[in-house]
Amino acid sequence: MTVLLIDRKTNEVVFDINFWHYRAIVEAIRSLQVLPDEKVASLHEQFQGNGLTEAEARLVASAIRAQLLPALKEDERLLLDGSRTTEPDDRTFYTEPDNWHKNYSANRRVLEAFVRCCETCNGFEVC
Repeated sequence: MTVLLIDRKTNEVVFDINFWHYRAIVEAIRSLQVLPDEKVASLHEQFQGNGLTEAEARLVASAIRAQLLPALKEDERLLLDGSRTTEPDDRTFYTEPDNWHKNYSANRRVLEAFVRCCETCNGFEVC
């Protein structure tokens, strides 16, 4: 499943990512506490007119650059629960509730691409 972020002014796709990475990014945004929780929660909903304004996108990008990226090593993945692992994603689907967080992750490359999107877009809607 793919999540697309559509620029609010140009209607162009500015970020194209799989659901498994996107959920981890949204929860990373939540952990930064730079947006209201309701706003962050809405980012999980596609095709509902949800997204970020340009100012919110810049705020998120700045927070990820300042708080997450410096602490995330090249070989690490950030999991849904905020923990980090150096274990490669072997595409195992975890079905036990205690391990669901392992199904979702974002690595440094994905987070950097998301930050660049947030720094250059005119805000976005989640589709």
